[in-house]
Amino acid sequence: MMGRYYEEGLGVPMDILLAQEWYKKAAKQGHSIAEEIVNNFNKDYLDHIRKEAENGNAIFQGALGAEYLIGNLIEKNIETGLSWYYQASNQGNIESQFDLAVIYQIGKYGVEKNIKKAIDWYEKEAEQNHVKSQYFLSQIFLEGNGISKNSKRAAYWCKRAAEQGYGPAQGKIGAMYIEGVGIPKNYIRAYSWFALAAAQGNENATVVMNYIEKRLSEQQIVQAQELAAEIQYKIDHRIDAKKSQYSEQKIKGSGTGFFITEDGFILTCHHVIKNASEVKIKIEEKIYTAKIIRNDSNNDLALLKIDGSFSALAFSADRSAKMGQNVFTIGHPNPVLQGVNAKFTKGTINSLTGAQDDLRLYQTSIPVQPGNSGGAMLDENGNILGVIVAMLDAKAAFNTSGSLPQNVNYAIKKLYAQAMIDTLPEISDKLIPPSTNKIDSVERAKKATVMILTY
Repeated sequence: MMGRYYEEGLGVPMDILLAQEWYKKAAKQGHSIAEEIVNNFNKDYLDHIRKEAENGNAIFQGALGAEYLIGNLIEKNIETGLSWYYQASNQGNIESQFDLAVIYQIGKYGVEKNIKKAIDWYEKEAEQNHVKSQYFLSQIFLEGNGISKNSKRAAYWCKRAAEQGYGPAQGKIGAMYIEGVGIPKNYIRAYSWFALAAAQGNENATVVMNYIEKRLSEQQIVQAQELAAEIQYKIDHRIDAKKSQYSEQKIKGSGTGFFITEDGFILTCHHVIKNASEVKIKIEEKIYTAKIIRNDSNNDLALLKIDGSFSALAFSADRSAKMGQNVFTIGHPNPVLQGVNAKFTKGTINSLTGAQDDLRLYQTSIPVQPGNSGGAMLDENGNILGVIVAMLDAKAAFNTSGSLPQNVNYAIKKLYAQAMIDTLPEISDKLIPPSTNKIDSVERAKKATVMILTY
């Protein structure tokens, strides 16, 4: 009855989750109607998270992975469970990355224990300032759970967590200063960290502070207290700054890029990402955070990386394009006005040099607008001939010639992009061979083209 009351809000606030808890209790006691309700709920729940997971929602991918590993509402399947966890984690979902790290660290749910994989996943989150991952990493390196002990790395990650205000890490780094583990002994710093831990309710920290006080002068105690206050100020300031960053973060600009390897290396223009504090990649409804691998400001090129498996474009085998050759591009011009879906435009190679006979550039009649920058200029087979970089400034051209330019745009030649990539053999070895097939070249290019958002 309580389940029905909460489900329909009869005399109590409506609460579906609480209703389900009551139905489950009744089902465990053999109530047939409650059992049917719970079974239907479980089926609806699984159908919902599976649909969302298949649509690319990282949160639900992690939830579905957990269901397969636990084997409570669905038949246990470790391989399938880990596969869903990896899909969520490769989208940058920190919760799933942390779950994977814990699973591998302790061999949870019957998954084979693998400390190296656990450390790899912890480090991904720790670098993003995930405080528990930093603390767990410090514990692994301190205790040497399946690896060689490394007290310096233990101290490094523990201090990173402590500096974010994590109480257990503050007590632990205090103890490391007392014992000189991974860092030089320093009773003043030990006292300051234990004072911060005590302020968070750590009773043992107070006991240790009394122990340390006997080894410090009054002046040193005052110094330690001042240091604690300074650390706390930085912690509070960091938290406030982080809140401000997330609340005020706005999209600064957008452009186009394209995959050159199937494991997530993206080529674009330097000016698209210039001065950005963060770069993200939009692929359909998914958003990935990108790393900047290489910048070539002289040639207006940049190389980015996201994790995952993707369709990629190949560089043309021809050393140069030909004047009059048909070319096309896929891009994301003016997304605010034209929408975020990719746009196809085509044209020809009008000149083998750019403005003022710049040998690095092709002149093309492909219609280009703001947002097309960074897109691939492709031959009819969908192979890369260059990277769209600019359109002729209409105002400047009018001031110089007295007439407006008609569809005069430029692309940096592929040779300059290849020269940058050749300095990174771990990437150049992954480039795919050129295509000789015109069929579906536009669709293949569309799949390999991404929208770049800068913040």
